[in-house]
Amino acid sequence: MAGQVAIRLLMRLLLLVALVSVLKTLDSVKELEDTGFGRPPPRHGLKLLRWYIQSCVDNNMVALCDPIRGAYGFHLFQNKGRLLPKLRDQKLYTYYTIGNLHSPHAEDLPYEVRQYYDKDDPLSNMDRVLVKYNNNNKHIEEIYISAHYTKKKTYRIGVNLLDSLRQPTAVIY
Repeated sequence: MAGQVAIRLLMRLLLLVALVSVLKTLDSVKELEDTGFGRPPPRHGLKLLRWYIQSCVDNNMVALCDPIRGAYGFHLFQNKGRLLPKLRDQKLYTYYTIGNLHSPHAEDLPYEVRQYYDKDDPLSNMDRVLVKYNNNNKHIEEIYISAHYTKKKTYRIGVNLLDSLRQPTAVIY
């Protein structure tokens, strides 16, 4: 009897942990704005996200900016603290991150992304875009945003938001 109660409590605890650890998916510009991600200046995340979606992935989610070669400051994201979901197949998928303005080749990012960067101001370098990259077909499977890898400030970008940000007229504040 006591063993069954312990098992039930353990199952409830595991369910609670699973529910708490799921990242919120942002599916509209309003939801993105409500997070406060990437603003106000000197933060650069909104401009980075918009530029990345419009310039680095095509409509079929094929990567146009090669994260493996470090384009625009891309580098491997180890996910040691389990900020993002665990990769089931680490040979097929890899996480990469972009947005660290200290990284090699980050100077190749557009001026609008880097314009408020100040090496002495951590706010000007805290935003990141993270991607789940398929090594076989060069597809971006998922896009995430994070305020310097803080779990509570990390979100998955949903399909509708992705489509909205692809528009040249996309306005985000």
